[in-house]
Parts: sequence; structure tokens; C-alpha cells
Amino acid sequence: MSANCALGPCVQVYTDPTTHQLIIKANQNRPGSTLVPHPRPVPNYKPKPRPVVKPIPRTWIPYKPVPIVHRTYKPPVRKKRSPVAKVITTALSLSDQITRLLPGSNILYQPKSDAVTGVPVYFWSDTNSLFQVATTILGVGVNVIMNPTFVWDFGDGTTFTTTSAGGPYPDATVTHTYKTAGTYTIKLTISWVGSWAAQGAVAPVLGGAIVQNATATIQVSPGPTDFTR
Repeated sequence: MSANCALGPCVQVYTDPTTHQLIIKANQNRPGSTLVPHPRPVPNYKPKPRPVVKPIPRTWIPYKPVPIVHRTYKPPVRKKRSPVAKVITTALSLSDQITRLLPGSNILYQPKSDAVTGVPVYFWSDTNSLFQVATTILGVGVNVIMNPTFVWDFGDGTTFTTTSAGGPYPDATVTHTYKTAGTYTIKLTISWVGSWAAQGAVAPVLGGAIVQNATATIQVSPGPTDFTR
């Protein structure tokens, strides 16, 4: 939720209407350390040439002591070595993504094969009236709630909008009575929108509504006729 990903994970929740997916994404930049090798210094010591001692002739000559050359050892001057490596602070980028596919839907109605004019037909969808995701991403708990809106088209020019999925008898949330016998194509459009909460804040799910469509065909027969004298 934070705009600065260095302080905490930046969480985004949005929809992809083309794939009917809900996407939960998080990014975070955390400070880290990187060791950078440092080049070792090259010593500037150069050895001194040794003195050349002339050979002694092998012919006999009166003994004469040969002077002894005393050499004084001087250690080479070496520079102090720099640290082997230095530490550079960098930012480590972490990211994760979770996707959820919203459930599909089918149109159900009752009676299934004996629908007649003048008698209500009960319609409903097998999808839930609530879609909820509770998950953890990069250590942050995210709770997403998606709510549907149902738009019914009964095929005879009548439409009905509700937030309930309906149900079989005796649930009369979604019913329709046909006045004329025939074959009708029923269309159902479901639009999912919602909100999400994380770290004590609530925000809407971006990306637009996820729209699902379902169709079914119903055959309506003529109902009973009252004859009056």
C-alpha cells in the first residue's frame, strides 16, 4: 500500500477482463550489500644487483688477504595494502504475483421441461453471490471481496437486474411469467466489481469490471384455458 517500496511492500489489486482473472501483485525494494573486489597493489620493490667478485688467479702469489665485502640488507619498502573489498549498499527488488480465476456460471430454471404460459418460471445462476480471496504476499495479508451484479434478459423483451443469484422454488428472487408460447433465448450478464484491504487500508479493485455471459434456451407451452359460459 505504501508509495515508497523501500518502507514496505507496494500492493496492487486489479482485474484482467480479457482473461477473467483477479491479479494481486506486490513489489518491494529492500537495502542490501554487495562486495566489490578491490585490485591488490603491485609492490614497487626492485632487487639491487649483486657485486661482481673477480676470480683469483691460480698462479702462486704471496698471500694477501682478500677484502671481505659486507652487504647490508635493506628490506623492500612496501605500501600498505588497501582493503580486499569494499561494501556498496544497493537496492534489492522483490516482487510476487498471485492470480485467481473467477468462477463461471450457468443458467438454471424451474420447471425444466414443463414451462407454460401464465405460470412463473424460477431462474437462478450456479455462481456464488460473493467471491473472496484471503492470501499473503511478501508478508502482507490481503483480503479481496468481489460482488456480482446479475442482469437477466428473458428473451421476450423483459430484463431484470439484481445482486442475488436467485434460486429454485420457493426462492422467488428471480422469476418471470411468459404470456406467449414459444422458444426463448435467456441471456445472463454478470459484472464483478469489488474492493480489497491490506495493512489497515481499503481500496477499490482497479482494471474495470469482469463481465461474464451465459445463455440458455427455454421452451414455453400454452397454458390451460378457462372456458366461461
